[in-house]
Amino acid sequence: MALSAPRSWLSSLFVLGLALVAMACAPHYMVVKQSGPPSALSSAQTIYVQYDYAHVAISDKRMSEQQWLDSREKDEHRTTYLETKDSVNTGVVEGLSKKLGVPVQQGVAPAGAVQLTVSYLEWEEGMYAGVVAWPSQVMAHFIFTVDGAVVDEIEVRTKEDASLYTPAPQQRFHTCGKRIGEYGAEFILATTAQ
Repeated sequence: MALSAPRSWLSSLFVLGLALVAMACAPHYMVVKQSGPPSALSSAQTIYVQYDYAHVAISDKRMSEQQWLDSREKDEHRTTYLETKDSVNTGVVEGLSKKLGVPVQQGVAPAGAVQLTVSYLEWEEGMYAGVVAWPSQVMAHFIFTVDGAVVDEIEVRTKEDASLYTPAPQQRFHTCGKRIGEYGAEFILATTAQ
């Protein structure tokens, strides 16, 4: 009888360990639409990236981009938001480029090339003020098109904690952008390997 309690505890620990390993191996994206096989992304020589903020919900107040900008009391707050946009967009290209074997650049794709539109859905700048901090968060819909036809879609989400080492939202959003770019690259690599 005394042996069953430790075995039960070990069994529970083993199951928990397997669950954690499964979570770590799970994709960092949710597939909305997938082409193929073979994947329409297999022929990509270059991936062109553009950004869409038309559907973004900013902060817990779920404001549009214009509402957010209009609600800022100081020009420096509006400037910070615009800088975070640049930071996250630069990060997306860096994250995609880091893992893919094809060039990635911002711009509009020529005929026959792969266009990725990063449509931001949720956005939280986060804050760091010493004893008060909350993370920056971003959620985006990656829409892959060829000649205007949607071929693949995924959703990605990430956050970066605000801390003494990452006090500026521009820092945190650059990290978030790189991370979601890497998640997009993971999808491309997985879908083109099939």
